[in-house]
Amino acid sequence: MRSSSTSFASKRCRAPQEKVILRVTNLEDGGMDIYRMGTHVHLKKLMLAYCERRNLHYRAIRFIFNGSILRPSQTPAQLLMENEDTIVTSLEQASSAGSNDAA
Repeated sequence: MRSSSTSFASKRCRAPQEKVILRVTNLEDGGMDIYRMGTHVHLKKLMLAYCERRNLHYRAIRFIFNGSILRPSQTPAQLLMENEDTIVTSLEQASSAGSNDAA
C-alpha cells in the first residue's frame, strides 16, 4: 500500500504543521525582520507582530509580496510562499486630493 505522505511534496499541498521563514523588509529604512510561521496561519498574525515590533499603526502599513498587496486573511500556503521569501512593507500614502486648496 502506498503512503499518502508523498502528496505533501507539492508546493500547493502543504502539511498543516509545516513552517516557513519569511523576511519582511521596510522600503523606507531598509530594515529587515525575520518571522517563522505556519503555512496555514493567516498573515494578519505576522502583520500585527511586525507593527508591534516596529511601533507602527497596523492600518498605516502595506505588505507587498510579488507586486501584490497582501490581505490579512491570506496564508503563506495560498500564496505559495517558500522559505526565505521576502515581503516588502511600505507606508500607506495619504490622499492629497484636498491639498491644492487656494489660500
